[in-house]
Amino acid sequence: MTSARRFLPLLLVSALSTVPAAAASYFYAVGSNNHIYEVSDTGVTRDVRDLSGVVGSSPVNGAAFDTARSQFFFAVPAVSGPGSLWYWNQASDTTPVSLGLLPTARPDNGAYWDGAYWYIQQGTHTLHRIGLQYDGSGNPTLAAGGDSTATLIGAVPTVNNNYFGDIVITSGGTLYATTANGDAFYSVSLSSGALSGNRTVTSLGSVGSAGVDKVQLSLDAAGTTLYGHAYDTGQWYTVNTTNGALTTLAFSTLTGGVSNGFQDIAGASALPTPSAGVPDRGPWLALLSVTLVSLVLARRRR
Repeated sequence: MTSARRFLPLLLVSALSTVPAAAASYFYAVGSNNHIYEVSDTGVTRDVRDLSGVVGSSPVNGAAFDTARSQFFFAVPAVSGPGSLWYWNQASDTTPVSLGLLPTARPDNGAYWDGAYWYIQQGTHTLHRIGLQYDGSGNPTLAAGGDSTATLIGAVPTVNNNYFGDIVITSGGTLYATTANGDAFYSVSLSSGALSGNRTVTSLGSVGSAGVDKVQLSLDAAGTTLYGHAYDTGQWYTVNTTNGALTTLAFSTLTGGVSNGFQDIAGASALPTPSAGVPDRGPWLALLSVTLVSLVLARRRR
C-alpha cells in the first residue's frame, strides 16, 4: 500500500503531461499604443509584440487574421496619401513585414478571406479586396493589380454613418459589419475572386445599444462563434449573427482612453504565440492538479 501511495503522484504527473489540449481561442488585437495583445477566451491578456519600434507612433488599425497561416495583418497610416499594409507571423513571432501601399488611407476595419485582405473605406460604401499571393514558404506579397472594389447598396447606413466598428468574414464568405456607434449591424454575401459592381447588404438590426460604442468583431479560432469587444469599456461579448444581440462575457480588457484600449481586433488562433507561454490544457488540468496536491498533503499528514 505504501508503494502504491508513493507512485500515485508520479502517475498523476504523467497523466497531466498527456491530457489533450482543450479547444481554445486566442484573439489578437492592436492597442492604441501600437502593441499587439493576445486575449484568451477566458480573458487572460498578454502584451506579445511592440510594433512602435517598427511602424512608429501613428495608430495602427485595420487588423485581420489568417487563421490557416497564423498571419496577423494590419494597416499603418501615412502622414498624407495611402497607408501601408503589414503582416506579422503569429506562430513564429517574427519581425513584422511591410507588404506595400494600400489604395486608400488607413482603413479602420479589416478581415482576411479567400487569399485577400478586405476592408470598407471609412465613411463610404466602397468595399475593397486586396489580393495576395504566396511564395513556397507561405509568405504573402501584394498581387499585381490585386485591388478591386464593389459598392455596397441596399440597407447599408448613409455615408455619414458608415464608420466603424469592424468587419469579419466567415469561411463561407459572409461579411458581418458593425458601425462605430452601434446603430447598424449588417451582412454581405461575397464570392471568390475580384470584386466589381454592387453588393446588396442585409440589415440585421443594431449591436447592443447606444451605450455599446465602437464594437469590434472577431470569430473564434474554429470560426463558429462571433465575438464582440467594446472599445470604450473593454467589455467582451458574444454576438448573435441573426439580430446583433449581445451576451455579456465574464471579462473585460483594456479600456479606450484609459489603458491603451484596443483599436481593432483581428481574429483568433487555436494556439498562443511562442512568447505567451504554455497553452491552457483546459479544466482537466486544474482538476488533476488539485487531486495531486491533495494526495501529497494527505501523505504528509500521515
